[in-house]
Amino acid sequence: MKKLTLQIDKKCFQAILKGEQKVEHRNVYPNNAKKYVIEEDKTDENGEAITVVTPVHYDALTLINGRRKDAPRLTVEVVSAEFVVLTDEDGNDLTFEENGEVYYVCQVWYTLGKVLETANINE
Repeated sequence: MKKLTLQIDKKCFQAILKGEQKVEHRNVYPNNAKKYVIEEDKTDENGEAITVVTPVHYDALTLINGRRKDAPRLTVEVVSAEFVVLTDEDGNDLTFEENGEVYYVCQVWYTLGKVLETANINE
């Protein structure tokens, strides 16, 4: 089973634990892209060079609320993952600049299934 471990705030942690939050998202930046996405250079039907971006496959997310060794944690099934480019209210792709390069503002959205295990949960 391939797992991705992430820090998460208490509110979202509790909502996922209770089954109220079914999607967890993460921003994709140049410095963390390899953890979240696979980029492939391809050619489209018109012979134009394009980059196809797909989420890295994970079977589960291990979510930790805090940085202590005994911090609450849960492992939740990933049902699916989607790469999303964020847009403004007019539908235009959002961008940002870093080190002179322009990048799209994007996220990976993980659709969550059942909670597989928990640790250090104080009821």
